[in-house]
Amino acid sequence: MNDETTPYSDREIIYRWAIAELGPAISSLLSAKGLMRPDADGCIGFFYIDHEEGITFRIHSLCRTGAGRLPEIVVEFENHGEGLILPSDEVGAYTLLSNDEANRLSLLEEQRWLIYYEPELLRTIRNRTDLDRFRAPVYFDDVSVILYSNSQELIPEGVWVRLESQSDDGASFRGTLLNEPYSDFGVHEGEIVTVTFAEDEEGRFLVAEAGA
Repeated sequence: MNDETTPYSDREIIYRWAIAELGPAISSLLSAKGLMRPDADGCIGFFYIDHEEGITFRIHSLCRTGAGRLPEIVVEFENHGEGLILPSDEVGAYTLLSNDEANRLSLLEEQRWLIYYEPELLRTIRNRTDLDRFRAPVYFDDVSVILYSNSQELIPEGVWVRLESQSDDGASFRGTLLNEPYSDFGVHEGEIVTVTFAEDEEGRFLVAEAGA
């Protein structure tokens, strides 16, 4: 098992299996449902992206861990742990499993439930590493964008946009504006905006033109 204890990036953990300690958040969730086991000291779960809730950890099973060996599964929950989920930043200490380790634990069977959380339009956007520097921590589909107007009276503002799709050529995106701009750009929280890349002497960034 991988013994690394340093934090992983959001990109590194999505769609990966992990062994997590039974910390406060996980213990509270399992206890509330009467699922704690005295013979378990850890759990195995899967990190995936929920479009609205961000990167989420779904608990698949309870296990016993031991140095230098794969964990021993104590109990597997029904429906791959449906309902046993919590935000990734509440998981606490965990270690990612390699694909080989996950396969040896028979974890790599088809995840049919995951289809609901990753439609084709979002999969394409999530695979784009050039967007990673703009993504919000945990909320993988949300990106920081500069909102601007051709009116010289309006100072551009930084906003958050939840990406929903991209153009056929990948040059632009459509997304939902997540916060109300301070100035009146004529576009409001909850409305759809078009996002593109722009570049200046300081580098590349994402922009959305109000009224475009």
